[in-house]
Amino acid sequence: MKYLRKRFVLFFVLPTSIIFLLFILLPILCNAFISTFDIGNNPKQWFDSFAYFDNYVTAVMQDGIINAVRNSVIYTIITTFGVTAIGLLAALCLREPFKGRGIAIALIMLSWSIPSYVVGIFFGYIFQQNNNILNTLLFDVLNFDIYSSWFGIQWDYNELGQLIAPRWLDNKYSVLAVAIPAIWHYWPYAMLLFLAGLYSIEEDINTAATLDGADKIDKFFYITLPILRPVFIAVLIQNFIINIYNFNIVVMMFGNGTIIPSKGADMIIPYIFRTAFQYWNLGIGASLSTMLMMFVGIFTLYYYKNIGEGNARS
Repeated sequence: MKYLRKRFVLFFVLPTSIIFLLFILLPILCNAFISTFDIGNNPKQWFDSFAYFDNYVTAVMQDGIINAVRNSVIYTIITTFGVTAIGLLAALCLREPFKGRGIAIALIMLSWSIPSYVVGIFFGYIFQQNNNILNTLLFDVLNFDIYSSWFGIQWDYNELGQLIAPRWLDNKYSVLAVAIPAIWHYWPYAMLLFLAGLYSIEEDINTAATLDGADKIDKFFYITLPILRPVFIAVLIQNFIINIYNFNIVVMMFGNGTIIPSKGADMIIPYIFRTAFQYWNLGIGASLSTMLMMFVGIFTLYYYKNIGEGNARS
């Protein structure tokens, strides 16, 4: 009987194991193998020069890598906390039933259902360098340059006194412009997870807290947040991984796939792609992606073990 039970379990585990081996583990091992060779754009010379760990040293010494890593860190922090905060706030607003709540949730989820490359193209038109929709709305319709001067915000003007429209995708703060569509795209899914967590809170707990004299703020900090800790961990880890590996939105916002963002918005994944497939430094590109994968894996395991298990015990 035990033998049949083991074979029955193996029958269901085997397909997943094969998929994991072929589509996850094998590509990771191949990528790590490629990272140890000096591979250029000549296929006949591939694997002729074993580079040991020279590619890793060269990768971290390249021009632009520090800038790409810095932008990726800033972008990931902004988008992760932006998605989490907006998703939680929206879930709290939609927690109580009201007429049309289902329609509201369905409309909100539309932005998450749109492919990320379409989101990048759409916001690329909004923030594009010349005659973009945002500048037209802010300065031609709302006269934002006049009202913002009351708060000390300065804009550039030419010799004729005409406003020089800001280039949102070509300045040191352009990483913020790229973070906006990412937040817009991903926060509905975070809201859905928080809603599921809020629905798991028994009403008797809130009733008992109310009888004990707790107000809404007390119930939020001492009941809602502790119960939502596992959801917070899932949302934070998921958005951290999604945002640090974001490619489509960044690429499509800068010229529909030119993969040449401005210095203020260049990030690690487009940088790796250019290194490997535009400059044909496959060994260095593989070493960069291997180091990134190791960093994300170590961070995720550390976060889950030291924060996730700590919250579970509490």
